[in-house]
Amino acid sequence: MIENRQTSPQSQLQTISICVVSVLVFIVLFFGVRSYEERVAVQAIRLAIEHRVDEVNYELAGEARDIETLWQAYGPQQELTEEEFYSLADPIVQSHHTFLPLLIALMGGGLAFVMLGMWLNMSGRTRTYHKVIKSKELELQQSQEKLASLVVSDDLTGLANDRHFSQMLNTECRRAVREFSPLTLMLINADKIEGAEDSSARQKLCQIATILESAISRPGDLAARIGDHRFALLLPATNEQSPVLAERLCQEVREAHTEGEALSISIGTCTMQPSVQLTAENILASVEVALNDAVANGGDQVRARTEDPRDIPVTFSN
Repeated sequence: MIENRQTSPQSQLQTISICVVSVLVFIVLFFGVRSYEERVAVQAIRLAIEHRVDEVNYELAGEARDIETLWQAYGPQQELTEEEFYSLADPIVQSHHTFLPLLIALMGGGLAFVMLGMWLNMSGRTRTYHKVIKSKELELQQSQEKLASLVVSDDLTGLANDRHFSQMLNTECRRAVREFSPLTLMLINADKIEGAEDSSARQKLCQIATILESAISRPGDLAARIGDHRFALLLPATNEQSPVLAERLCQEVREAHTEGEALSISIGTCTMQPSVQLTAENILASVEVALNDAVANGGDQVRARTEDPRDIPVTFSN
């Protein structure tokens, strides 16, 4: 109802505009065609009386667009008085005044009314359709975002995806500080795997994912695939002995074979104690440095950055 009230004045304004334009078209066509008829009548009068006069201002006669101007060019003369001129001209003028200007003007005005009405109607429908399409696109985008937020697993490996990993990392950092417990994060890079689309690479990545998933058993532990060749292990309440677990994972991957090819991984691990420094950004930055060091030194190895619980900074809770 509100939309109808808002659009009603606009519809009335459009109708008034159509009527005004149609009337203008009618007026222009009517007087335009009537003027043309008068010019034709003037030329007919010239042919009828030109042989009756001797002195003629041909320049003025050629420019004549009405009877008065034509009389100024031809008279008054002895051979042609004003009364004789108009008695000859009036019948000719009347014979050239027809209903054609009115008919053409009515047709033009009516056509303008119909075409403008159709154009405005189509424009209104187009705007309405665009609004509906934009609204549906927004709804679709919101639905897709909502669906994406509900999807927490990686399509290939079945591990948690990057979005879910980021959410859980922030949550576990706050929980570790609140419960005064350490937090360990491992980033794992699959060595010497080119691409992630061919069947061989996909099989190797799935093999590594299986090994990582089997290494965790506690409810709070999380294994995730966060890139084409990168995985993560989020281990709450895990102390600084995590490098031992990382070395064991490297060994298990070496012993796994896929299509006769040996596998290897590089691991960067970081254990942080509960403090003001334990944030998702800080622990990620620290473990990135460790992983890049392992990869730069040839891969298939572990680099660890751990905090000693005896040297932790001032703690806090939230």
